[in-house]
Amino acid sequence: MKVSVEKLPTSEAVLNVDVTWDEMEKASDKAYRKLVKQVDIQGFRRGKAPRGVLERRVGREYIYQEGLDDLISEAYRNALKENDLTPISQPKLDAPIFEMGQDYHFSLTVPVLTPVKLADYKSMHFDREEATVTSEEVEQEIQSFQDRSAEWESVERPVEYNDRIKADLKLTSGEQQISDLKDNTFEITKERHGLFTGMDEHLVGMKAGESKSFTTTIPEDYSNEKLAGKEANYEVTVNTVEAKQVPALDDEFAKKVSDDQFDNMEDLRKAVSDNILERKKRTLTEELRETAIKAVIEKSEFVIHPVLIDEEVAEMEHQFGHMLEQQHLNMNQYLKMVNKSEAEYREELRPDAEERIKRQLVLEQIATDENITVEPAEIEALFNAYEQIGQPLPKTEDQIRSLMLSFRREKTLTRLIELTTDPDPDAESEEAAEDDAAIANAEAAALAGETEATDTDAEESAAATSLPGDQKSETVE
Repeated sequence: MKVSVEKLPTSEAVLNVDVTWDEMEKASDKAYRKLVKQVDIQGFRRGKAPRGVLERRVGREYIYQEGLDDLISEAYRNALKENDLTPISQPKLDAPIFEMGQDYHFSLTVPVLTPVKLADYKSMHFDREEATVTSEEVEQEIQSFQDRSAEWESVERPVEYNDRIKADLKLTSGEQQISDLKDNTFEITKERHGLFTGMDEHLVGMKAGESKSFTTTIPEDYSNEKLAGKEANYEVTVNTVEAKQVPALDDEFAKKVSDDQFDNMEDLRKAVSDNILERKKRTLTEELRETAIKAVIEKSEFVIHPVLIDEEVAEMEHQFGHMLEQQHLNMNQYLKMVNKSEAEYREELRPDAEERIKRQLVLEQIATDENITVEPAEIEALFNAYEQIGQPLPKTEDQIRSLMLSFRREKTLTRLIELTTDPDPDAESEEAAEDDAAIANAEAAALAGETEATDTDAEESAAATSLPGDQKSETVE
Protein backbone atom coordinates (compact mmCIF):
# COMPACT_ATOMS: atom_id res chain seq x y z
CA MET A 1 0.00 0.00 0.00
CA LYS A 2 1.06 3.56 -0.67
CA VAL A 3 0.27 5.80 2.27
CA SER A 4 0.75 9.55 2.46
CA VAL A 5 0.05 11.69 5.52
CA GLU A 6 -0.91 15.34 5.40
CA LYS A 7 -0.90 17.26 8.68
CA LEU A 8 -3.44 20.05 8.61
CA PRO A 9 -3.17 23.34 10.59
CA THR A 10 -6.48 22.39 12.25
CA SER A 11 -4.79 19.69 14.40
CA GLU A 12 -5.96 16.96 12.02
CA ALA A 13 -4.11 14.48 9.84
CA VAL A 14 -5.36 13.14 6.51
CA LEU A 15 -4.19 9.66 5.56
CA ASN A 16 -4.44 8.97 1.81
CA VAL A 17 -4.05 5.29 0.96
CA ASP A 18 -3.70 3.68 -2.47
CA VAL A 19 -4.20 -0.10 -2.73
CA THR A 20 -3.41 -2.15 -5.84
CA TRP A 21 -5.81 -4.84 -6.98
CA ASP A 22 -3.12 -7.43 -6.28
CA GLU A 23 -3.07 -6.26 -2.64
CA MET A 24 -6.87 -6.47 -2.57
CA GLU A 25 -6.65 -10.08 -3.78
CA LYS A 26 -4.15 -11.01 -1.08
CA ALA A 27 -6.28 -9.32 1.55
CA SER A 28 -9.35 -11.22 0.36
CA ASP A 29 -7.40 -14.51 0.69
CA LYS A 30 -6.63 -13.66 4.32
CA ALA A 31 -10.27 -12.73 4.87
CA TYR A 32 -11.38 -16.08 3.38
CA ARG A 33 -9.08 -18.04 5.70
CA LYS A 34 -10.48 -16.14 8.69
CA LEU A 35 -14.15 -16.36 7.68
CA VAL A 36 -14.11 -20.04 6.74
CA LYS A 37 -13.26 -20.86 10.35
CA GLN A 38 -16.27 -18.92 11.58
CA VAL A 39 -19.04 -20.11 9.23
CA ASP A 40 -20.72 -23.53 9.42
CA ILE A 41 -21.29 -24.96 5.94
CA GLN A 42 -23.18 -28.20 5.53
CA GLY A 43 -21.02 -31.02 4.22
CA PHE A 44 -17.73 -29.53 5.33
CA ARG A 45 -15.88 -29.42 8.60
CA ARG A 46 -15.47 -25.89 9.90
CA GLY A 47 -12.46 -24.29 8.20
CA LYS A 48 -12.36 -26.80 5.29
CA ALA A 49 -14.92 -25.39 2.84
CA PRO A 50 -13.43 -24.25 -0.50
CA ARG A 51 -13.46 -20.53 -1.20
CA GLY A 52 -16.04 -20.89 -3.97
CA VAL A 53 -18.45 -22.58 -1.58
CA LEU A 54 -17.92 -19.83 1.02
CA GLU A 55 -18.46 -17.15 -1.64
CA ARG A 56 -21.81 -18.70 -2.57
CA ARG A 57 -22.74 -18.73 1.11
CA VAL A 58 -21.74 -15.19 2.16
CA GLY A 59 -21.16 -13.44 -1.18
CA ARG A 60 -17.96 -12.73 -3.04
CA GLU A 61 -18.10 -8.97 -2.36
CA TYR A 62 -18.47 -9.66 1.35
CA ILE A 63 -15.13 -11.49 1.44
CA TYR A 64 -13.39 -8.69 -0.46
CA GLN A 65 -14.97 -6.11 1.86
CA GLU A 66 -13.69 -8.00 4.90
CA GLY A 67 -10.21 -7.96 3.36
CA LEU A 68 -10.53 -4.24 2.63
CA ASP A 69 -11.59 -3.52 6.21
CA ASP A 70 -8.46 -5.28 7.44
CA LEU A 71 -6.33 -3.22 5.02
CA ILE A 72 -7.91 0.00 6.32
CA SER A 73 -7.20 -0.95 9.93
CA GLU A 74 -3.65 -1.96 9.09
CA ALA A 75 -2.95 1.24 7.17
CA TYR A 76 -4.37 3.34 10.02
CA ARG A 77 -2.28 1.63 12.72
CA ASN A 78 0.93 1.77 10.71
CA ALA A 79 0.45 5.41 9.71
CA LEU A 80 -0.08 6.45 13.34
CA LYS A 81 3.05 4.57 14.43
CA GLU A 82 5.31 5.64 11.58
CA ASN A 83 4.29 9.30 11.73
CA ASP A 84 4.17 9.54 15.54
CA LEU A 85 0.52 10.59 15.57
CA THR A 86 -1.66 10.51 18.69
CA PRO A 87 -5.35 10.33 17.78
CA ILE A 88 -7.81 12.05 20.13
CA SER A 89 -11.00 10.59 18.61
CA GLN A 90 -12.15 8.11 15.98
CA PRO A 91 -11.13 8.89 12.39
CA LYS A 92 -13.56 9.85 9.66
CA LEU A 93 -13.37 7.32 6.81
CA ASP A 94 -13.92 8.25 3.18
CA ALA A 95 -14.09 4.84 1.44
CA PRO A 96 -16.00 4.62 -1.86
CA ILE A 97 -17.46 1.33 -3.14
CA PHE A 98 -14.70 -0.75 -4.71
CA GLU A 99 -14.87 -2.23 -8.19
CA MET A 100 -13.65 -5.72 -8.95
CA GLY A 101 -10.28 -5.76 -10.68
CA GLN A 102 -9.60 -2.06 -10.01
CA ASP A 103 -7.03 -0.39 -7.79
CA TYR A 104 -8.57 1.34 -4.82
CA HIS A 105 -8.14 4.63 -2.92
CA PHE A 106 -9.47 5.65 0.49
CA SER A 107 -8.70 8.37 3.01
CA LEU A 108 -8.92 8.80 6.78
CA THR A 109 -9.20 12.15 8.55
CA VAL A 110 -8.28 11.92 12.20
CA PRO A 111 -8.08 14.61 14.93
CA VAL A 112 -4.61 14.35 16.43
CA LEU A 113 -2.72 15.76 19.37
CA THR A 114 -0.49 18.55 18.10
CA PRO A 115 2.67 18.98 20.21
CA VAL A 116 2.98 22.37 21.85
CA LYS A 117 5.66 24.73 20.58
CA LEU A 118 7.27 25.48 23.92
CA ALA A 119 8.52 28.87 24.96
CA ASP A 120 12.22 29.04 25.81
CA TYR A 121 11.57 28.32 29.47
CA LYS A 122 15.27 27.87 30.28
CA SER A 123 15.84 31.56 29.56
CA MET A 124 13.12 32.64 31.99
CA HIS A 125 13.85 33.72 35.55
CA PHE A 126 11.57 34.10 38.54
CA ASP A 127 12.54 35.56 41.92
CA ARG A 128 11.96 33.65 45.10
CA GLU A 129 10.13 35.49 47.86
CA GLU A 130 11.52 35.04 51.34
CA ALA A 131 9.10 33.80 53.99
CA THR A 132 9.05 35.70 57.27
CA VAL A 133 7.00 35.44 60.46
CA THR A 134 6.01 38.34 62.70
CA SER A 135 5.40 38.21 66.43
CA GLU A 136 1.82 39.38 65.75
CA GLU A 137 1.20 36.29 63.62
CA VAL A 138 2.55 34.04 66.36
CA GLU A 139 0.37 35.69 69.00
CA GLN A 140 -2.68 35.44 66.75
CA GLU A 141 -2.15 31.69 66.45
CA ILE A 142 -1.58 31.37 70.18
CA GLN A 143 -4.83 33.24 70.70
CA SER A 144 -6.63 30.78 68.44
CA PHE A 145 -5.32 27.96 70.67
CA GLN A 146 -6.53 29.92 73.66
CA ASP A 147 -10.00 30.36 72.14
CA ARG A 148 -10.29 26.68 71.32
CA SER A 149 -9.33 25.81 74.91
CA ALA A 150 -11.89 28.21 76.35
CA GLU A 151 -14.76 26.99 78.51
CA TRP A 152 -18.25 28.40 78.60
CA GLU A 153 -19.94 29.27 81.89
CA SER A 154 -23.56 30.28 82.44
CA VAL A 155 -23.99 33.88 83.56
CA GLU A 156 -26.94 35.76 85.06
CA ARG A 157 -26.61 38.97 83.06
CA PRO A 158 -27.72 40.44 79.70
CA VAL A 159 -26.16 39.19 76.46
CA GLU A 160 -22.92 40.88 75.39
CA TYR A 161 -20.80 40.52 72.25
CA ASN A 162 -18.58 37.40 72.30
CA ASP A 163 -21.09 35.58 74.53
CA ARG A 164 -22.71 32.32 73.50
CA ILE A 165 -26.46 31.79 73.72
CA LYS A 166 -28.91 29.00 73.12
CA ALA A 167 -32.13 30.25 71.62
CA ASP A 168 -35.32 29.35 69.82
CA LEU A 169 -35.45 31.26 66.54
CA LYS A 170 -38.16 31.49 63.92
CA LEU A 171 -37.28 33.39 60.74
CA THR A 172 -39.80 34.31 58.04
CA SER A 173 -39.88 36.54 55.00
CA GLY A 174 -43.40 37.52 54.00
CA GLU A 175 -45.42 34.32 53.99
CA GLN A 176 -42.35 32.07 53.63
CA GLN A 177 -40.83 30.35 56.67
CA ILE A 178 -37.06 30.15 56.32
CA SER A 179 -35.89 28.69 59.64
CA ASP A 180 -37.49 27.30 62.79
CA LEU A 181 -34.61 26.45 65.14
CA LYS A 182 -34.99 25.05 68.65
CA ASP A 183 -32.34 25.62 71.35
CA ASN A 184 -29.82 26.50 68.64
CA THR A 185 -26.37 27.74 69.64
CA PHE A 186 -25.15 31.17 68.46
CA GLU A 187 -21.95 33.00 69.28
CA ILE A 188 -22.74 36.72 69.38
CA THR A 189 -20.46 38.64 67.02
CA LYS A 190 -20.15 42.00 65.31
CA GLU A 191 -19.00 40.35 62.06
CA ARG A 192 -21.78 37.99 61.07
CA HIS A 193 -22.31 37.35 57.35
CA GLY A 194 -24.97 35.53 55.37
CA LEU A 195 -28.64 35.04 56.12
CA PHE A 196 -28.54 36.17 59.77
CA THR A 197 -26.64 39.41 59.11
CA GLY A 198 -27.88 42.17 61.47
CA MET A 199 -29.36 39.78 64.01
CA ASP A 200 -26.73 40.07 66.76
CA GLU A 201 -27.26 43.76 67.61
CA HIS A 202 -30.87 42.95 68.48
CA LEU A 203 -29.84 40.08 70.77
CA VAL A 204 -27.34 42.12 72.80
CA GLY A 205 -28.99 43.18 76.07
CA MET A 206 -31.50 40.31 76.21
CA LYS A 207 -31.60 38.02 79.26
CA ALA A 208 -32.28 34.31 79.59
CA GLY A 209 -36.03 33.69 79.39
CA GLU A 210 -36.75 36.85 77.38
CA SER A 211 -38.42 36.88 73.95
CA LYS A 212 -38.17 39.49 71.22
CA SER A 213 -39.45 40.19 67.73
CA PHE A 214 -37.51 42.36 65.26
CA THR A 215 -36.89 42.90 61.57
CA THR A 216 -33.68 42.99 59.47
CA THR A 217 -32.88 42.96 55.75
CA ILE A 218 -31.28 39.92 54.12
CA PRO A 219 -28.08 41.05 52.34
CA GLU A 220 -28.37 41.89 48.63
CA ASP A 221 -25.46 39.53 47.84
CA TYR A 222 -27.02 36.54 49.60
CA SER A 223 -26.61 33.42 47.47
CA ASN A 224 -30.34 32.65 47.28
CA GLU A 225 -31.61 35.28 44.85
CA LYS A 226 -35.23 34.72 45.91
CA LEU A 227 -34.37 35.89 49.46
CA ALA A 228 -31.62 38.44 48.76
CA GLY A 229 -32.64 41.96 49.74
CA LYS A 230 -35.92 40.84 51.33
CA GLU A 231 -37.20 41.81 54.78
CA ALA A 232 -36.52 39.15 57.47
CA ASN A 233 -38.82 38.83 60.47
CA TYR A 234 -37.42 37.28 63.66
CA GLU A 235 -39.07 35.76 66.71
CA VAL A 236 -36.35 34.89 69.26
CA THR A 237 -36.43 33.45 72.79
CA VAL A 238 -33.10 33.34 74.65
CA ASN A 239 -32.82 30.17 76.74
CA THR A 240 -29.30 30.49 78.22
CA VAL A 241 -26.44 33.01 78.24
CA GLU A 242 -22.82 31.84 78.54
CA ALA A 243 -19.56 33.78 78.81
CA LYS A 244 -16.25 32.56 77.45
CA GLN A 245 -13.58 31.82 80.05
CA VAL A 246 -10.18 31.68 78.35
CA PRO A 247 -7.20 30.02 80.07
CA ALA A 248 -4.16 32.01 81.15
CA LEU A 249 -1.14 31.91 78.83
CA ASP A 250 1.19 30.11 81.20
CA ASP A 251 3.32 26.96 81.24
CA GLU A 252 0.32 24.79 82.07
CA PHE A 253 -1.41 26.11 78.96
CA ALA A 254 1.66 25.29 76.84
CA LYS A 255 1.67 21.72 78.14
CA LYS A 256 -2.06 21.27 77.58
CA VAL A 257 -2.31 22.52 74.00
CA SER A 258 0.85 20.65 72.93
CA ASP A 259 -0.05 17.34 74.62
CA ASP A 260 3.01 17.75 76.87
CA GLN A 261 5.41 18.30 73.97
CA PHE A 262 6.44 21.69 75.36
CA ASP A 263 6.99 22.68 78.98
CA ASN A 264 6.72 26.46 78.66
CA MET A 265 5.30 29.27 76.52
CA GLU A 266 8.68 30.13 75.04
CA ASP A 267 9.04 26.68 73.47
CA LEU A 268 5.40 26.75 72.32
CA ARG A 269 5.86 30.13 70.62
CA LYS A 270 9.02 28.86 68.90
CA ALA A 271 7.17 25.80 67.57
CA VAL A 272 4.23 27.92 66.42
CA SER A 273 6.62 30.29 64.64
CA ASP A 274 8.34 27.36 62.89
CA ASN A 275 4.98 25.95 61.78
CA ILE A 276 3.82 29.28 60.38
CA LEU A 277 7.12 29.68 58.55
CA GLU A 278 6.82 26.21 57.02
CA ARG A 279 3.27 26.92 55.86
CA LYS A 280 4.35 30.20 54.30
CA LYS A 281 7.24 28.51 52.51
CA ARG A 282 4.89 25.92 51.02
CA THR A 283 2.45 28.62 49.96
CA LEU A 284 5.20 30.71 48.36
CA THR A 285 6.54 27.63 46.58
CA GLU A 286 3.10 26.86 45.16
CA GLU A 287 2.66 30.48 44.06
CA LEU A 288 6.10 30.43 42.42
CA ARG A 289 5.26 27.22 40.57
CA GLU A 290 1.99 28.71 39.33
CA THR A 291 3.71 31.89 38.20
CA ALA A 292 6.32 29.91 36.27
CA ILE A 293 3.98 27.48 34.53
CA LYS A 294 1.54 30.26 33.60
CA ALA A 295 4.39 32.28 32.08
CA VAL A 296 5.50 29.29 29.99
CA ILE A 297 1.92 28.67 28.87
CA GLU A 298 1.44 32.31 27.92
CA LYS A 299 4.53 32.35 25.69
CA SER A 300 4.03 28.91 24.11
CA GLU A 301 2.13 28.20 20.89
CA PHE A 302 -0.78 25.75 20.72
CA VAL A 303 -3.02 24.15 18.13
CA ILE A 304 -5.82 22.44 20.02
CA HIS A 305 -8.55 20.49 18.27
CA PRO A 306 -12.09 21.33 19.53
CA VAL A 307 -12.66 17.64 20.28
CA LEU A 308 -9.98 17.81 22.97
CA ILE A 309 -11.74 20.77 24.60
CA ASP A 310 -15.09 18.98 24.36
CA GLU A 311 -13.65 15.99 26.21
CA GLU A 312 -12.16 18.20 28.92
CA VAL A 313 -15.46 20.04 29.35
CA ALA A 314 -17.21 16.68 29.76
CA GLU A 315 -14.65 15.64 32.39
CA MET A 316 -15.07 18.93 34.30
CA GLU A 317 -18.85 18.51 34.22
CA HIS A 318 -18.47 14.96 35.52
CA GLN A 319 -16.25 16.11 38.39
CA PHE A 320 -18.63 18.93 39.30
CA GLY A 321 -21.50 16.46 39.24
CA HIS A 322 -19.74 14.44 41.95
CA MET A 323 -19.38 17.57 44.07
CA LEU A 324 -23.09 18.24 43.70
CA GLU A 325 -23.92 14.69 44.75
CA GLN A 326 -22.04 15.26 48.02
CA GLN A 327 -24.44 18.14 48.66
CA HIS A 328 -27.45 16.01 47.71
CA LEU A 329 -28.02 17.83 44.42
CA ASN A 330 -27.91 16.81 40.78
CA MET A 331 -26.91 18.77 37.70
CA ASN A 332 -30.49 19.50 36.62
CA GLN A 333 -31.28 21.02 40.03
CA TYR A 334 -28.12 23.10 39.93
CA LEU A 335 -28.82 24.43 36.42
CA LYS A 336 -32.33 25.36 37.46
CA MET A 337 -31.03 27.21 40.51
CA VAL A 338 -28.51 29.25 38.51
CA ASN A 339 -30.97 29.71 35.64
CA LYS A 340 -28.70 28.25 32.95
CA SER A 341 -29.14 25.68 30.23
CA GLU A 342 -26.73 22.77 29.95
CA ALA A 343 -25.35 24.29 26.74
CA GLU A 344 -24.71 27.62 28.48
CA TYR A 345 -23.03 25.88 31.40
CA ARG A 346 -20.74 23.89 29.10
CA GLU A 347 -19.88 26.97 27.05
CA GLU A 348 -18.79 28.75 30.24
CA LEU A 349 -16.47 25.83 31.02
CA ARG A 350 -14.63 25.97 27.69
CA PRO A 351 -12.07 28.70 28.57
CA ASP A 352 -11.05 26.84 31.75
CA ALA A 353 -11.00 23.54 29.86
CA GLU A 354 -8.68 25.01 27.25
CA GLU A 355 -6.33 26.35 29.94
CA ARG A 356 -6.22 22.95 31.60
CA ILE A 357 -5.30 21.31 28.30
CA LYS A 358 -2.56 23.89 27.68
CA ARG A 359 -1.14 23.21 31.13
CA GLN A 360 -1.11 19.46 30.53
CA LEU A 361 0.52 19.84 27.11
CA VAL A 362 3.24 22.13 28.45
CA LEU A 363 4.04 19.89 31.41
CA GLU A 364 4.15 16.78 29.24
CA GLN A 365 6.47 18.44 26.74
CA ILE A 366 8.82 19.75 29.44
CA ALA A 367 8.85 16.30 31.03
CA THR A 368 9.83 14.80 27.69
CA ASP A 369 12.52 17.42 27.03
CA GLU A 370 13.97 17.02 30.53
CA ASN A 371 13.77 13.18 30.50
CA ILE A 372 11.66 13.14 33.65
CA THR A 373 10.50 9.67 34.64
CA VAL A 374 8.72 8.02 37.56
CA GLU A 375 10.23 4.90 39.12
CA PRO A 376 8.13 1.96 40.35
CA ALA A 377 9.43 2.56 43.88
CA GLU A 378 8.00 6.08 43.81
CA ILE A 379 4.57 4.81 42.81
CA GLU A 380 4.74 2.19 45.56
CA ALA A 381 5.55 4.98 48.04
CA LEU A 382 2.42 6.81 46.92
CA PHE A 383 0.25 3.75 47.46
CA ASN A 384 1.79 3.33 50.92
CA ALA A 385 1.12 7.00 51.73
CA TYR A 386 -2.53 6.64 50.83
CA GLU A 387 -2.79 3.52 52.96
CA GLN A 388 -1.21 5.27 55.95
CA ILE A 389 -3.84 8.04 55.84
CA GLY A 390 -6.64 5.49 55.70
CA GLN A 391 -7.44 5.85 51.99
CA PRO A 392 -5.99 2.73 50.33
CA LEU A 393 -6.18 2.73 46.55
CA PRO A 394 -6.78 -0.27 44.30
CA LYS A 395 -3.61 -1.17 42.42
CA THR A 396 -5.29 -1.24 39.02
CA GLU A 397 -3.61 -0.27 35.77
CA ASP A 398 -5.75 2.86 35.55
CA GLN A 399 -4.90 3.92 39.10
CA ILE A 400 -1.19 3.30 38.57
CA ARG A 401 -1.32 5.30 35.35
CA SER A 402 -3.14 8.15 37.11
CA LEU A 403 -0.60 8.32 39.93
CA MET A 404 2.30 8.08 37.53
CA LEU A 405 0.95 10.89 35.36
CA SER A 406 0.21 13.25 38.25
CA PHE A 407 3.53 12.55 39.98
CA ARG A 408 5.45 13.06 36.74
CA ARG A 409 3.81 16.46 36.35
CA GLU A 410 4.70 17.36 39.94
CA LYS A 411 8.32 16.42 39.30
CA THR A 412 8.20 18.48 36.12
CA LEU A 413 7.02 21.57 38.01
CA THR A 414 9.84 21.07 40.51
CA ARG A 415 12.33 20.82 37.65
CA LEU A 416 10.92 23.95 36.02
CA ILE A 417 11.52 25.90 39.25
CA GLU A 418 15.07 24.55 39.47
CA LEU A 419 15.75 25.84 35.95
CA THR A 420 14.14 29.26 36.31
CA THR A 421 15.01 30.42 39.84
CA ASP A 422 18.07 30.90 42.02
CA PRO A 423 18.96 27.91 44.20
CA ASP A 424 16.70 27.46 47.19
CA PRO A 425 18.76 28.33 50.30
CA ASP A 426 16.89 25.65 52.24
CA ALA A 427 17.23 22.99 49.54
CA GLU A 428 20.12 21.01 51.06
CA SER A 429 18.64 20.84 54.52
CA GLU A 430 15.12 20.20 53.28
CA GLU A 431 15.67 17.85 50.34
CA ALA A 432 13.78 15.01 52.01
CA ALA A 433 10.96 17.36 52.97
CA GLU A 434 10.66 18.51 49.36
CA ASP A 435 10.38 14.90 48.22
CA ASP A 436 7.59 14.36 50.73
CA ALA A 437 5.88 17.54 49.57
CA ALA A 438 6.09 16.41 45.94
CA ILE A 439 4.47 13.11 46.87
CA ALA A 440 1.77 14.93 48.81
CA ASN A 441 1.12 17.18 45.83
CA ALA A 442 0.89 14.19 43.53
CA GLU A 443 -1.60 12.55 45.91
CA ALA A 444 -3.73 15.68 45.92
CA ALA A 445 -3.61 15.91 42.13
CA ALA A 446 -4.63 12.27 41.75
CA LEU A 447 -7.49 12.58 44.22
CA ALA A 448 -8.70 15.75 42.55
CA GLY A 449 -8.57 14.16 39.13
CA GLU A 450 -6.25 16.90 37.86
CA THR A 451 -8.93 19.56 38.45
CA GLU A 452 -6.98 22.75 38.59
CA ALA A 453 -10.05 24.83 37.95
CA THR A 454 -12.50 23.42 40.46
CA ASP A 455 -12.05 25.95 43.29
CA THR A 456 -14.42 28.43 41.70
CA ASP A 457 -16.84 25.64 40.89
CA ALA A 458 -16.79 24.50 44.50
CA GLU A 459 -17.61 27.98 45.77
CA GLU A 460 -20.40 28.33 43.25
CA SER A 461 -21.76 24.93 44.20
CA ALA A 462 -21.70 25.73 47.90
CA ALA A 463 -23.57 28.96 47.32
CA ALA A 464 -26.16 27.17 45.25
CA THR A 465 -27.23 24.93 48.12
CA SER A 466 -29.09 27.65 50.02
CA LEU A 467 -32.62 26.68 49.10
CA PRO A 468 -35.72 28.72 49.90
CA GLY A 469 -37.84 27.00 52.52
CA ASP A 470 -35.09 24.60 53.52
CA GLN A 471 -35.12 24.91 57.29
CA LYS A 472 -31.96 22.90 57.72
CA SER A 473 -29.95 24.81 55.15
CA GLU A 474 -29.18 27.69 57.50
CA THR A 475 -27.47 26.71 60.74
CA VAL A 476 -25.25 29.13 62.61
CA GLU A 477 -22.56 27.73 64.84
